Amino acid sequence: VFNQLKYSKIFFGILLFLPLNGITATQAVEMSSVYKIPISLSGPINPAKILKVQASGGGRVEVLHVKENQHVSKDQLLLTLNNDTQKRQLKQAEIQIKLAESQLKQAESQIKLAETQIEVSSNNVKDQEANLKDIKRRLKDEETLFEQGSSTRSQMDVLQLQYSRGEIALKNAILGLENANLGLENANLGLENANLGLERSKHDAELREDALEDTLIKAKIGGIITAKSFEEGEVISGGAVLFQIIDIKQVEIEVQMAEEDLPMISVGQAVLFTTPSYRDVEFTGKIERISWTADPETGRFPLYVIATNPGLKLRAGMSAKVYLLKKK
Repeated sequence: VFNQLKYSKIFFGILLFLPLNGITATQAVEMSSVYKIPISLSGPINPAKILKVQASGGGRVEVLHVKENQHVSKDQLLLTLNNDTQKRQLKQAEIQIKLAESQLKQAESQIKLAETQIEVSSNNVKDQEANLKDIKRRLKDEETLFEQGSSTRSQMDVLQLQYSRGEIALKNAILGLENANLGLENANLGLENANLGLERSKHDAELREDALEDTLIKAKIGGIITAKSFEEGEVISGGAVLFQIIDIKQVEIEVQMAEEDLPMISVGQAVLFTTPSYRDVEFTGKIERISWTADPETGRFPLYVIATNPGLKLRAGMSAKVYLLKKK
């Protein structure tokens, strides 16, 4: 099918047809149904992803775990800052959590104790009410007997004294119940404070864990370390750029296109491109995006091509010449 391909080139309004060679069987484009247009545009090859690794906090570089040009995986440990202080603070925060949990258990015990005291006080009130009612009944009977001459004044005085004491005992029982209810309110308040204290301790521990984690600088993406800006033993400040990591599994090519050629292109359109390093190899890609504004210096429109990098042959900084693919 490759012999059926046609080339056409836009150059001073002349369409040239050239043979197409070097297309591999692994390319996703069905070449028998398209032809390519050399648009005479070239641009640099860049990594699709470039990450500058920064320090969240400052500190002394304790251990450097990687070196330049090394391949790293996502979440791999790159360096460790001195974290003795952070470890100590985290340990203290964990101790505070245990203390707060102990205080919470004590508060829960106080709740149960207060509830038990309310039950005891409530039963005491009932007992005193029943006792006072019984004394009142007996006193009434004694008054009747006294009026009939069947009882003495001293017997009636004894019952009246018992009744007065019963009233005092009932008032004290009611006061005890009120105090027990107040104790329950205080216990509930203590429980609430204990819960808040535990939440604060856990939150503080989370902050300490984050601070410790910030001393362990890890790769956010997989790729190649192309630069580092420090050595072991150096003191770095928060926000300092420590590494540059590039993901070269995909590359991006920026070319600039003339205004009159824009109707030929669209997002998602397939392309081929070549590099001086691999003259006999044609790589495939597609147009990922087209700028809505022209470059103010050239008046041309930036065009961005995205492509896979088989075998990691392509390197950042290589130049590429891009060919559009059009359907026949």
